[in-house]
Amino acid sequence: MWISTALLVLSLAGCTASTPRPTETYPPDPDARTHWELRHRLLDTKGMQVVGQRIGQSEESTSVRLVNAATNETDDCSVRLSEPGQGGPGNLVGEKISTTFDGHPAVRNGTGAEGDYLMWRLEDETWIEVSCSSADSRTRIDRVAAAVDLAPTPIMIPFDLELPAGYGVSAISNDLDQPGARVHLGRVGRKPGSPEAELAVSCGAPEVSSAPTGEPTTVGGRHVQVDDARTSPVVWVPEQGRWIFVGVETGDTGPYPNRSAELPALESLAESISFATDLADPTTWFAADGVLG
Repeated sequence: MWISTALLVLSLAGCTASTPRPTETYPPDPDARTHWELRHRLLDTKGMQVVGQRIGQSEESTSVRLVNAATNETDDCSVRLSEPGQGGPGNLVGEKISTTFDGHPAVRNGTGAEGDYLMWRLEDETWIEVSCSSADSRTRIDRVAAAVDLAPTPIMIPFDLELPAGYGVSAISNDLDQPGARVHLGRVGRKPGSPEAELAVSCGAPEVSSAPTGEPTTVGGRHVQVDDARTSPVVWVPEQGRWIFVGVETGDTGPYPNRSAELPALESLAESISFATDLADPTTWFAADGVLG
């Protein structure tokens, strides 16, 4: 009798341990971005090339390449706009020199800063920051800053897709130099402030592959390749000689939980996706706000 009771206790303990913990859910974040259009652009300027754009939940940015026609030297710069009330010089190290730019309160880097920058604050508490990769770049920073124009500007992507139920857009980025783009998706209500990036649809390096992993199959009448790896499932969609990545976001250091439950959402995305007429030509791409807004 004692043995039977002990076995019963162990059995119940095993059942209790195997019961999954309920998933916490949160109400949708009323401040989550739903409008996928940039607030700024760079005026057409000789020797200045826009090579990429990004828009996320709390900031947006444009990557710029400056080219010296005489020496063919280049310098990579960026323009970043924070959401009103966020950003600013508070987290930057080193001396901060107060100044003005275009009639707005501004800050430049001083002694001890990690690099050169110019940052100015708009009336709605938006901070705009311009920086360049090379040392002693104040003149180049001023040149880029002079080209910043506050005007609604589309961010272009080479595909259209339908979001699976319960998912929202987390961020969008593109590469206009080596044409490609990436849309990050996350489950609404999974975390405070969600959606956070959990899935991605990507066209362009490093996802361009001549030999993707997985097995060939058909999803919604479309020939694809599915890798059902437990921690990082992917659906690869062939288009115009490229393989389009539709998969989970994974970190470099883990943890690496079981993500196989995401596969139906990935297959839904792969089934819904449609493409621009020329993936290599951004002039044929779609305005993200028109297909994801």
